[in-house]
Amino acid sequence: MKPFQKDLNAVVVIAAREVLRFFKDWKTSLVFSLMFPVLFLGILGGVIAQNLGGGLGYNYLQFALLGMVAATISMNTMLSVTSLVEDRENDFTQEIFVAPISRYSIILGKIVGGSITSILQLFAFVIIAPIMGISIGLSAIGWILVLAPLICISGGTLGVLVASIFSSSPKTADRGVILFTFAQMFLSGAFIPINKSNGVLSALSHAMPLTYVVDLLRGLVYQGTPFYSQIALYNPLLDLAIVSAISIVSFVIGTYLFVRSEKNR
Repeated sequence: MKPFQKDLNAVVVIAAREVLRFFKDWKTSLVFSLMFPVLFLGILGGVIAQNLGGGLGYNYLQFALLGMVAATISMNTMLSVTSLVEDRENDFTQEIFVAPISRYSIILGKIVGGSITSILQLFAFVIIAPIMGISIGLSAIGWILVLAPLICISGGTLGVLVASIFSSSPKTADRGVILFTFAQMFLSGAFIPINKSNGVLSALSHAMPLTYVVDLLRGLVYQGTPFYSQIALYNPLLDLAIVSAISIVSFVIGTYLFVRSEKNR
């Protein structure tokens, strides 16, 4: 079998394994997929909407829903990829790592599998949004579906970088991922508007890769509306360029560092 075919088969097998793991534990996955938006949108979003949303001039819950969608599928893909560090200690993955296949195919398989399971979890938002009275038009749904693969890729490539930095042990990786996830969640503008942030908070917000992913989705959804200038931080083309650049850099550097760490084991 040719090396390319071996690597392609490895990508398919690892991606399929991620999807099968998702369906194998479908009850837990379904509960988590439904509860996560309920807790954040219903409780956190509801509190913000009732106390601060009235002065924004636009529907805060719709604003938060779009941020939640982008953040969730990006983070889910990132977590799927960073689980490489934990999977390395398991029997199945140990066999994969010693198999005569490229380490790049292992990482790519993780990204593909994580992307598929993340996109599947979008259906939870389709169920939750009407129940919570959040209106979202067909054009918004269309943009979400169009951008979902890009958002997953950006989250997956970022996961490669995070996994390479915190690859010393599963415990270290878990702590690093949790810290990075919460920092991105609250500083990216996914829930709280950041267009008036300044100083250190503004610098931290604009240093978060998720900021540009969220802004890209919102910019395309709100383009042509009276609220566009209040919501969008940058032109969608600039967001797209930044997201693409961060994804490429994260994948190249992260893959190099992770592969090097595996060779040194």
